[in-house]
Amino acid sequence: MTSDFNLDQLLANGETRNTEFKRSLTERDGTGDRQAKLIAQLKLITSEGPGQFVVGIEDLHGKKWEVYGLTNEEVDTSRTVLKALCKEAGIEILEETHYNTDQGIVTSFTLARIITPMVPETLGVNLVGRVNSGKTTLAGVLIQCQLDNGSGQARAVLLTYPQELKRGQTADLHVTFAAIDKQGDFIAMQAPLDKSKRARILDTADRIITIFDAPGHKEYAKTMIRSVLGASAQYSMVLVPCLDEYKLAVAEEQRSGIRRLDDITREHLLLVSNQELPFIVVINKIDDCDEGIRNHVRNLVFETIKEIGHVPLRITSDEDIPIICREIAHRVIVPVFEVSCVTGYGLDHIRKTLSSLPSRIPDERIERPAFAYIDKVYRGIRGTNVVITGTVQEGIFKPGQPILCGPDKDGRFMKGRIGSIEVFKKRVERVKAGDVFGFDLKRLPPEKIRRGQIISDKDADVKAVQAFDATIIVTRHPTRIRPGYEPVFHSATIQQPVIYEKIFDKEYLVVGDVARVRMTFKKGPEMLRKGDRVVTREANTRCIGTITELIQ
Repeated sequence: MTSDFNLDQLLANGETRNTEFKRSLTERDGTGDRQAKLIAQLKLITSEGPGQFVVGIEDLHGKKWEVYGLTNEEVDTSRTVLKALCKEAGIEILEETHYNTDQGIVTSFTLARIITPMVPETLGVNLVGRVNSGKTTLAGVLIQCQLDNGSGQARAVLLTYPQELKRGQTADLHVTFAAIDKQGDFIAMQAPLDKSKRARILDTADRIITIFDAPGHKEYAKTMIRSVLGASAQYSMVLVPCLDEYKLAVAEEQRSGIRRLDDITREHLLLVSNQELPFIVVINKIDDCDEGIRNHVRNLVFETIKEIGHVPLRITSDEDIPIICREIAHRVIVPVFEVSCVTGYGLDHIRKTLSSLPSRIPDERIERPAFAYIDKVYRGIRGTNVVITGTVQEGIFKPGQPILCGPDKDGRFMKGRIGSIEVFKKRVERVKAGDVFGFDLKRLPPEKIRRGQIISDKDADVKAVQAFDATIIVTRHPTRIRPGYEPVFHSATIQQPVIYEKIFDKEYLVVGDVARVRMTFKKGPEMLRKGDRVVTREANTRCIGTITELIQ
């Protein structure tokens, strides 16, 4: 392809992490140390996505770039050598563009890592727990296969924002993965932020444990709810920090005379139970506690699990793991682990359980029309239109697939297509139900894409609704809820204020009440389906329920 593109901008940008300039390539570049160096450069510029390898521009000590230009024969030679280098590096040439200049031809090759056919078997696990319960530390220990030093060393590699590094606490939903080989052993990932090493582990893994790690402190409660409702995980893992929970429970018992777990932990257990997902409880940080404290917290955990309709099963040996794998899908038993990320106590039981748990993605979910909710939106990434991330709920998505996206503020769905697909920064040919994804969406206006919208097959029967009915239970509220109440509505990745227009058969609601409620979105319509799990929250008020009717 020939272009009259003005090279001024290319020269002004210079070499970057994904752009490399060369005067030309010759046969000598395909042998010896020169070959090894060029292969390393090609892998670097394609480590984060497509890269540009440009011949016909002279690199003057990495500080100045001038057009040199090539003849047709020199371009042919450069292309032949580059193809051989790419084959050795596991890279493909996507596009070749020629720029005609007074000095000769400048040729830009667009390169990308060779696509992996599909993601290995995926098991999604939500980590839920109060602040400082050790969620990120446990994730770091599982990923890196090494213990924590007691000062947060294991979690450090997963904290990416300045406020997280400063406070040592998660401030956003992080999605990462642990890899398991064919023998069922965890593969140590010593540099989880290194994209090239992460890609190599994905290539060798037999199973991927996708970990959704949400913040636990109050100001980020909506992010935790979004993780539970929107991640489409197959299992949840509720972490209970042993010593902190003991202190809170003792203080509550002294204040009110009631012996129970803290309200936040109880709410987390109720929330994951309402999702109708199998879940696990981990009593964490037991190295800080003596046996008396552990017994106290363990008994409170067991009592709470029974109160919400399940049977607790304490895991003390490998012989308990086959029982978990056989029975957990029935949502009767709740395995309870006791763990220390510092001493390693109980970690082997967690690892063996995660490597053995059955996948809960039935074939019929994969065979349905493709459907997913948008979680995060990224605009302005070089070479892309708009990038979205999320988890596939149903069906299969492929590059080039025509899709519907919406609704917009008027309730309409826009037509577009998927440009490319990545999973943990690695390009793949397709993603299926249960897989996390990153899509570059084409033919869609970036400014109209937002969290909470859906993407689906172009022929899917999707409709937006402004009002709906839901059956809810009030789990926390200091006074009474009456018609006109305006909380924030959560379902999947949707977060929007709603109005309680009508409470059926009741004048008002208090804690423990179950009722059918009609709600109306305040800002605009959303795509909902019967049976979707919902949460409404406002300050200290929580209501959990299920959508029963869509009002067209």
